[in-house]
Amino acid sequence: MYALLIGINDYPHIVGGNLHGSVADVLRVQEFLVNKLHVPKARVRTLLNEYATQDGIMSRIKGLADLDTINMGDPILIFYAGHGGTLPKPPESSWAVNNSTIECLVAHDARYNDTEETWVEGVVPDLVFASLLHRLAEVKGDNITVILDCCHSGSGAR
Repeated sequence: MYALLIGINDYPHIVGGNLHGSVADVLRVQEFLVNKLHVPKARVRTLLNEYATQDGIMSRIKGLADLDTINMGDPILIFYAGHGGTLPKPPESSWAVNNSTIECLVAHDARYNDTEETWVEGVVPDLVFASLLHRLAEVKGDNITVILDCCHSGSGAR
């Protein structure tokens, strides 16, 4: 098994946005994987707080697909604990959603525009996340478990 565990408590650009249990949850999952399931620690990668930026999250998921040590069909766990949010649906109609919003993971570097009431950077939209998972599945197989411990996670992996 290989795991990517992402936990964000600190949101410096969101007023009142800090969380208190996300990092602790990631550390508990890591402890469970290593001590109870005997997953080698080198196979468990974590991104916490300031390392869990939009680019950091996306590059780590892409990196799983490029890891030579992960063979086709090996189990992969992706666990995210942090904020989730919504965005207006992009103008292009290729985003097949039934309403005017899409969902997203909110990274450490997220910024919210109160005037426009929308996220302006630092988020991973659901279809982008799904695309990263699709590529990972093509390269490593579909033995992938995704756990999203956040609000607005219903369409997280589409």
